[in-house]
Amino acid sequence: MKEYKVDLSMYKGKVRELVSEAVQTKAFEAGYEWASVGKKVYWLKSPYLFFNEGGDITHLDYEDVSHFEKHSGDEIKAADFLAITPEEPEFKPFDRVLMRDFDDQMWTAHFYSHRDDNNTYIHRTVGDAGYNQCIPYEGNEHLLGTTGEPE
Repeated sequence: MKEYKVDLSMYKGKVRELVSEAVQTKAFEAGYEWASVGKKVYWLKSPYLFFNEGGDITHLDYEDVSHFEKHSGDEIKAADFLAITPEEPEFKPFDRVLMRDFDDQMWTAHFYSHRDDNNTYIHRTVGDAGYNQCIPYEGNEHLLGTTGEPE
């Protein structure tokens, strides 16, 4: 995961809380979470949020520009962070993949065939079965047979 740092210090009061909530919600969708409370919106009044490579969210609860500037990660505006769209991997025929339709289903192993945006189940396997969700097998081997989420 990518390291980011978001400066919310220019926002005050309820505006900061709303922007922080939106940024945190977007971060949860991208796989980040608080080490202490998981994917629960927290620390809404913090002027700085940090997202590390391990997927952890941390914060600084007081305004200290020098600490923010020294902290690792790419500085990104809240609006730009909210605009990030996750890149969907591009698959080639015969790539080893894990597929499922819904989050509560187990991942199953397949060979990728093609993408068909005209079909309800857009990711097609060799053998022409279709699924909604598809991730590379490499790096996600531990998810085979589970309902876990990729990192």
